[in-house]
Order: sequence, then C-alpha cells, then structure tokens
Amino acid sequence: MSDGFSATPGGGPILEALLAATVTAPLLVAGVASAIGRRSPRLVGRLGAGTAALGLLGTLILAIGAIGGRAVSVSVTAGGHAVVVITADRLAVMLLVLVFGVSAIVQVFATRYLAEDSRAGWFVAAAGLLTGASAALMTAGTLVVIALAWTTAGVALCLLLATYWDLPAARDGVRRTTAAFVIGDLALWSSVGLLAATRGTVDLRTLQAGNLHGPVVALAAALVVLAALSRSAQIPFHRWLPATLAAPTPVSALLHAGVVNAGGVLLVKLGALVSASGPAQVLAVGAGTATLAYGAVTMLVRPDVKGALAHSTMAQMGFMILTCGLGLWAAAVVHLFAHGFYKATLFLSSGSAIAYRRRQRALPPTAGQVGTSVPALVLAAVAIAVAVTVVPMRPGDHAAEWALLLFAGVSGAAVTRGWLARRPGVAGILTAAVVLVPVAVVYVALITTISAYLAPDLPAAGSSAVATWGITGVALTVLAGLAVAVRRPRAGRLQRILYVRALSAGHVAPVLPHRLTGVHS
Repeated sequence: MSDGFSATPGGGPILEALLAATVTAPLLVAGVASAIGRRSPRLVGRLGAGTAALGLLGTLILAIGAIGGRAVSVSVTAGGHAVVVITADRLAVMLLVLVFGVSAIVQVFATRYLAEDSRAGWFVAAAGLLTGASAALMTAGTLVVIALAWTTAGVALCLLLATYWDLPAARDGVRRTTAAFVIGDLALWSSVGLLAATRGTVDLRTLQAGNLHGPVVALAAALVVLAALSRSAQIPFHRWLPATLAAPTPVSALLHAGVVNAGGVLLVKLGALVSASGPAQVLAVGAGTATLAYGAVTMLVRPDVKGALAHSTMAQMGFMILTCGLGLWAAAVVHLFAHGFYKATLFLSSGSAIAYRRRQRALPPTAGQVGTSVPALVLAAVAIAVAVTVVPMRPGDHAAEWALLLFAGVSGAAVTRGWLARRPGVAGILTAAVVLVPVAVVYVALITTISAYLAPDLPAAGSSAVATWGITGVALTVLAGLAVAVRRPRAGRLQRILYVRALSAGHVAPVLPHRLTGVHS
C-alpha cells in the first residue's frame, strides 16, 4: 500500500511510480546482467549505463516536486505497520543525484574500459546492485530499509572488488574489506534491533521526533557511528581501503566516489540519534580527526597516483565524519556531494595523471615555492572576506557554512600557492586575485543556497561553535609548529624521519594464503 504526497494536484501516483521505478530499476538490470552478461556484455553494459542515466533524469523530476517542500513517499505495510518506506525529500533527491550521476558516468566509462572483457557482465551486475542499494539507502524511511540497503551495498562492493578474483591482490582486498564491513554491519543491525525493541518503531521520522535519551540510545548511537567508521575507512578500519587498489578503475571510481560516502549518509539520516549521545559524538570527532591527519600526511608521501588518491579519500572522509560529529549536517552533505563527483573524475582520469607525471619528470626542474605561502593565504582570506560581504548569509545558524568556508579557504590557498610558484611576482598575484574573488562569491552563494534548501530535511544543527573553533585552533597550531620545525636549519633529519614514518604507515602488507607465500603450517 502506498501513501504519496505530490507537488502538483493529481500527480501523486505518477511520482510514486517514478520513485519506485528509480530505486528498483538498477536492481532489475543487475538480474538481467547476471543472466545474460557473459553472452552479451556490450548490450548489458549499455543497459546499465542507460538505466543509471534515466535514474538521474527521474531524480531531477522528483527534485522539482521536492522544491515545493512536499516529499513523494512509497510504503509497504505488514501487520498494520509500515516496514518498507522510501521517501524522496530534499535531502534524498540531492543524494540520489550523486548516486545516479556517478553511476551513469562510471558505467559509460566502463563500456569502453571493459570492452571485450569477459568480466564486463559481472561488473554491470554488481554495479546495478550497488546503485539500487545506494538509492534505497538515500531514500530509506525506516531503520529496516537502511540496514538492508547498507548490507546489500557492502555485498555489491565486495562483488565488484572480486571482478578479477584470480589476482592475489584482489583477493586480499576482498578479505580485508569483508572483515571491516562485517563488523560494521553487525554494529548497525544490533543498533536497529535495540531501537526497535526499546522504542517500538522503525520509522525514522517517528523515532527521531521522540525523546531520545538513556543508556540504550547512547549505545545504539555509538554502534551507528561504529558502522559509519567501518564503511568510510576511518581509524581503526582504515586498512581495507588501500588494499583495494588492484580493482579496475571503474570499480575504484564507484568505491571512492560513492561507497565510502555511505558513512556520512548514515550519520546524517540518523543525526538526531547521534546528536542525542555525547559519547557517540566524541567517537565520531576523535576518529574523524585522527583519520583526517593520518590520511593527509600519508597522501603526501605516496609515490603512486592511486595510492595517493586512496589516502586522499580517507582524509576527506575524516573531514566528513568530523563535521557529522560536530553536528554540521549541511556541511557534511555538501562535502560528500562535491567529493563524490570530484573523486570519480580523478580516478577515471588517473591514467592521464600518470602520463602527466611522466612528462613533468622529463622537463627541467622549476623554481621552488619559497615565499609563496603567505601571499597565498592572504589572497584566499581576502577572497573569502569579500565573498561573505557581497553575499550576506541568511539569518540562522551558519556553523556548517563557516566550516565549508574554512575548508575552501585552505584549498584555495593551496591552489594559489601552486600558481604563484609558476607565476611569481605582481602579475601572478593580480591574476590570482582576479580569479579567486569571483569564484569565492559564487561558492558562498552556492553553499548558502544549498544549506537553505536542505534545512527542512536535516537534523537540528549541533551547538558546536566552541568545539568547531577549538579543533580548528588546535589544528592550525600543530600545523604552524610543524611548519616552523621543518624550516629550521637542521631540520633535514626531522624531515627524513617524518617522511619515512609516513611512508611506512601507509604501507599495507598483503595477507596472502600460505600456498602463495611458501609458508606451511
């Protein structure tokens, strides 16, 4: 039985059918690819890419209805209770754009990348299963749908990682990923069981509108955070992500642009539960901060492109989990949305990046970046200040927007520093200013608009101003201390020690079977 709300009179059944078809179509494609994929790999490849593209189109139609503030919902009841509910509200449609956008791009790429490959059908089937499960997760309206979609997406990823199962490195990646995911899935299902037994409901809106307190709620929230940490490759589950580098490029793109974002999605959808538990928030903030630092440092020393991208993803997910722990829900959603498309582009173009590195090595060395850091920081700060003045923020809590501005300011300073190293002098500074200021204005306008759009369907923002600026202050102090330490005249030995430590920390030794290593019990 369905219960729908439409943005236009009389459009309810049509939009309900569109929502149901959008979520289930990739699952049907997965079944078709499993049946005929080996015989017709090119056909199922095009079918998978076309279905994802149509899903993106359907999502955009649903988004028009969501703008009016009314969501489309489809439910299946059992015993008088709604057990399966999917809802396309503002948050869901934005996340669906990410799911189907990335899936369509990657599967179109894969039709050529895996052309004439005997495993092309396997990839399409697993990609369809992953797309459908991810769409169900984004639109889930009950704890049961969240848990089922979560587990199904994990299984689909493991199947994708097993595309070339004959490779020892691929098998090692599947083993590590499965071990981390099993722990996270058990934690999530345990949390669902606790909440269903003690709260008497699995409906998200009913659950989060209730009075959440007590030791059971605190335990359930901590288990949810644990599940998120495992899926987003956060400490102590960080080892599985670098072990998946043997996967083909389309699989890596789906993994880094989509699957790891699920941890943030889970925390946002259960934000009221997480915010009700201080220990759960501390766990998220601590793990996110530690992984952010670890991933960023390791990324800087990795000599391989995909290895650097993997640790970059880990650091980005650390930032996202940190923002969730601080209750900055809008910042987390904007970040995971932007990171998904950005990281998919980076992985699909990783071959070009390798060729670029080879060309750069053949060129004569360029001048260093001495003296560019301060001008870059000043330019970024001025651009953000001008943008905030030109685009005044609406009344309300803007902690999430400030977190995004801080992130953008650091990123802008890094890009500007690279530019000034190539174009030193007044001309380079003026050029950077001409580009940075309008970009910053557009960025501020965009994040404030998106935050206002998402606000009705996001959990209440956490009271995290002190924590946000406290963590920021500590981070900046540590970075400043390191910058001063490595620039001292006798800092060469310290630099070498830090480099070796970071390089060793990022190495993941494969766990191979005894028969492959030559060791016998």
